[in-house]
Amino acid sequence: MFVLISIILSVAILAGMYHLSSKREQQHARRYELLTLLRDVIQLLRRHRTATHYSLQFRHDKEQEIEQVALELNSKLNILVDTSRFENKPMYRVLQIKIGKVLEEWHDMSVARNQMEHGKLIRHTLFLMDEVTIAWLAIEQRDDLHDDYHMNWQYIMDSLETLTQLRISIKSMQSAHDNDRLKHNASVMLRKLNKLAIIAPLSLSAPAAIGSIELLNEYVEGNKPDLTEEALYKITSDLSLALFNTYDHVLSEIVESLYIPLPRLSLAC
Repeated sequence: MFVLISIILSVAILAGMYHLSSKREQQHARRYELLTLLRDVIQLLRRHRTATHYSLQFRHDKEQEIEQVALELNSKLNILVDTSRFENKPMYRVLQIKIGKVLEEWHDMSVARNQMEHGKLIRHTLFLMDEVTIAWLAIEQRDDLHDDYHMNWQYIMDSLETLTQLRISIKSMQSAHDNDRLKHNASVMLRKLNKLAIIAPLSLSAPAAIGSIELLNEYVEGNKPDLTEEALYKITSDLSLALFNTYDHVLSEIVESLYIPLPRLSLAC
């Protein structure tokens, strides 16, 4: 009888351990999928921002690309809402509604507003990613990772805001005063990039990033005064990619330490 009771208890304990392990695996898988989807949404938003900017500012024919990106975005957003827990669905639906509005109305926006609206959506998505990541770290009680992640997150977000200001000053560059403001914003951006090089040196070592940093530095020093608005915007696009690659590097290290590596991202504009 004692042996039978021992066997029953052992089976019950093993079943309980299996249940907890299975539940934990499901939670890991859901958070992993949420981060992967939000990451894809940011990539697509950046592509949409670039294509619509070239369409509005430089009259490039980007309609086919814009329509394709919009289709992919809507598909990802639908999956995102379906994947999220019931109590979290409203905040992902809010993101879906806001993105849908920009997809419909970008034609009627000014260049500056188009940049600002896309920037808001990208930051909104980044904050959702941050929320998932912070909650994951808290549940796993990884305070050792939390502090470094939070510090890097704050600096990357600050750098993105600086980049937005740089882009706006490029658009409004019409006088000597505007040019001075542009050079000031460019100098601030270069200082931010120097700090980011410590966080994720590989993200800023890509040829496009190195070339754009050198060009921007020459512009600030007055050695490249004839850079066109389109050339300056191309520089900011390369820097934007470097910033997002930096965050992706930080995020990937966190997720790999908690679960499994994130899938590799294809390069985006």
